[in-house]
Amino acid sequence: MSSVNGKTYWVPLESSPDAMNKVIRQMGVGASAAFSDVFGFDDELLEMVPQPVHALVFLFPLTDKFEDPRKQEALSSENKVSPNVWFMKQTIGNACGTMAIFHALGNNQKTLPIGNGDLAAFFERVNGLSPEAKAAELEQSSALADAHKSGAAEGQTEAPAADAEVEHHYAAYAIVDGDLYEIDGRLPAPINHGPSTDVLKDGARVIKKRIAAFEGDSQQFSVISLGQEQ
Repeated sequence: MSSVNGKTYWVPLESSPDAMNKVIRQMGVGASAAFSDVFGFDDELLEMVPQPVHALVFLFPLTDKFEDPRKQEALSSENKVSPNVWFMKQTIGNACGTMAIFHALGNNQKTLPIGNGDLAAFFERVNGLSPEAKAAELEQSSALADAHKSGAAEGQTEAPAADAEVEHHYAAYAIVDGDLYEIDGRLPAPINHGPSTDVLKDGARVIKKRIAAFEGDSQQFSVISLGQEQ
């Protein structure tokens, strides 16, 4: 963790199930939850993903061409968001990987027991707070910052500096009150993608459309699922 001109930065988290699992274990989440790779969107590849799937984490290039349509969707008058969606604004630089973890788990608190550790205490402490107030509470949590740092050190590549300019970003996908949501603390609101009972298949469908609209290398994208440890 570092601070530059008054803004807090965390070391970027590698897009790796091992790194994300290290983070949640350090936060006190037991084997009731685990992240796994999604290797592709063909039916046979989706069938390889450990079931049940409770959420997805999507890594994508951080470009205006990719971001602007998402912001427009979030601000649209047609974007109806349930008050039960757990949503926190991102105010810590380069914390998007762990933010996606919070959004994935925060929107599955009734289906995935998360233990009695630091993350459970944080969820209890911010219950009912605004997205901005949740973010302010996170900035004060040295325990969660240390857990993120442990995961950032888990990656297969050398972690960059906390305040490094990053080229990628994370968003989470989860079902709340029967609708699929894309949840990203950089956006003004979660994006409602309509009714869903299968976060893996419906999330993959939305993500495929996101990727298809991007003119670039498909290897700049990755998807990780949140399920139960096998």
